[in-house]
Amino acid sequence: MNTRYMITLLLATTFLYAWPVWQWVASLTQEPATFLLSPLPASVGNRAPFKNEVFINPDPGDKMVHVGSICELSDGRLAAAWYGGTREGAKDVAIFLSMKDPGSATPWSRPKKIVDRVSASRELYRYVKKVGNSIIFAGPGNRLYLIYVTIAAGGWSGSSLNVKISHDAGTTWERSRRLTLSPFLNISELVRNRPLPISFGGFALPIYHECLGDFPEILWIQPGREDHDITFRKSRMTGGLSFIQPSIVAYGSSHATAFYRCRSNEKTVGMAATKDTGTTWAEPKILSLPNPDSALDAILLSDERILLALNDSAQNRENLSLAMSNDRGVNWRRVVILESSPGEEFSYPYMIRARDGRIHMVYTWHRKRIKHVVFNESWINAHLQRTVK
Repeated sequence: MNTRYMITLLLATTFLYAWPVWQWVASLTQEPATFLLSPLPASVGNRAPFKNEVFINPDPGDKMVHVGSICELSDGRLAAAWYGGTREGAKDVAIFLSMKDPGSATPWSRPKKIVDRVSASRELYRYVKKVGNSIIFAGPGNRLYLIYVTIAAGGWSGSSLNVKISHDAGTTWERSRRLTLSPFLNISELVRNRPLPISFGGFALPIYHECLGDFPEILWIQPGREDHDITFRKSRMTGGLSFIQPSIVAYGSSHATAFYRCRSNEKTVGMAATKDTGTTWAEPKILSLPNPDSALDAILLSDERILLALNDSAQNRENLSLAMSNDRGVNWRRVVILESSPGEEFSYPYMIRARDGRIHMVYTWHRKRIKHVVFNESWINAHLQRTVK
C-alpha cells in the first residue's frame, strides 16, 4: 500500500469522523431554537359543529396517488401536494400541486406537475431513477417549500432529500437543491410529516432513516442570508430498528411529544417526549393504540388535547380513525371512524390547524384519490359526547 493511498484514506476517514463534530461546532454559534405556537381565536371551541369533505384530484383511472400533504398560505389559500404514477416507485411517478382559495365551497385547482425524475435529474445534475414522498409547507409571505425524495438506485433505503422553493405561492419554482445531510453517500433520508415552526423563521421537519436501521430524525431548517437560501442540519431522535415517520406535537417553547409509526412485532404506536426543544428525547414507549406499520399524524387542539389520526388496526389499513388524549398521550379515547371498508386502503393522514381553528386533513383514499376533510373542534366534541353515552 503506497504512501499516497494511505494519506488519501487517512484524510477521507478524518473527514467522515469530523463531519458530526463540525455540525456540532457550527451549531454552537447559533442561538438555541424554540418551538413557536400559533395563537387561536378565543371562541374556537364554541362554534357549531362543522365538517366537509372533497376529493382534491380527479380520478386517475388505472394509476395511483399517495402521500398527500397540505398547508395554509399567508393569504388563507390552501396548497396540497402528493405523488402519483403507475405504481409506487415507478419511473413515471411525479409530484403534483393543487391550490384552493379560501371558503368551503371553492374548488381545488387542476393538479399541476411540479417535479418528476426527468426534471429532477436536470435540476440536480445527477441521475434520478424515481421520485417519492413530498411535504409542502409555507414560509413568510408567498414562500412555499417542497421537500421531496429522489432515488438513484435501489429502493427507499437509497433515497435522498431535496428542496424546491417558490416565492410566488407555487406559480414558479426555483431549481431543486439536494440536501447534503451526511458525507457518507448521503442516502436513506425520507420525509413524511408536518414541520413545526421554530424561532428565527425556521422549521423543525420530522424525517426518518431506513438503511441499516429504522429510526426517526429532525431536519432543522433556517432561512439563509440570501432570499433563496436556507441552512440545514439534522439530529437523531432515537436509534434502533422500530420507529419511523415521527409526528411531533409541541406544547410550548421547549416541550413536545412525538408519535411514531412502529415497525416492530408489537404493532402499536410509539411515543417519546422532549423537554429541550428536541435536543434530547426520552426512550420511546409503546402505547395501547394499534399500528399496522402505517403512517399516523397528531395535532394539538386549542385546549392542549391531542388529536391523533391513525389506522386503528394491527393488521391493515382498511379504516381511518381519530383518537383523543387529554393527558399528553398517556390515555386515549376513540372519537370517530372516518373511513372503513374491507379490502380497501385509507392511509397516510396529514393534518394542519388553520388560523381560524379548523383542522384540515388530507389522506390517501383507495390509492386513487387524495381526500380533503375539514372539521372544527365542536364537531370533535360532539362525537366525544356520543361515545360517552
